[in-house]
Amino acid sequence: MSKVKFKREQRTVKPIKTFKRGEYVDPKTGELVERYSIEIENKDADFHKLWLWHIAAALELIGNQKIRILSYILENTREDNLFVGTQQMIGEATETSRQTVTLTMNMLKEADIIKMQHSGAYFINPEVIFKGTNNKRLEVLYQYHAPKQKKPKGK
Repeated sequence: MSKVKFKREQRTVKPIKTFKRGEYVDPKTGELVERYSIEIENKDADFHKLWLWHIAAALELIGNQKIRILSYILENTREDNLFVGTQQMIGEATETSRQTVTLTMNMLKEADIIKMQHSGAYFINPEVIFKGTNNKRLEVLYQYHAPKQKKPKGK
């Protein structure tokens, strides 16, 4: 089996110009004056909004077991982008073999779609998939990319 490498742009925010029309009172004349302003702020960019439930359901019709596993993970991902479940649980829920679940989970890790938080808990990459607001996504992005804390020896 050949390995496919995905090249993904890491930038997910860019400056967006917003043109606004407003009115103000000229302090010298007391006259109501129309004015226009341009505001520049960093906003989410370079991504597509998808309705995962529909995409997953459509892909599941194809019948691929790996897609069924990914669909199950997406359906059961918590608000903080964490999926909690063992490979045995995934296999039973999706009616797939443990070997297929292990292979699929390894492929998802290699493609940087998931990262193991600890045994039975996987962090879904919020640059790829996220459900929620922009501010919440930024919090989860920080947590996802934060270096993993190493346990001290002897504990």
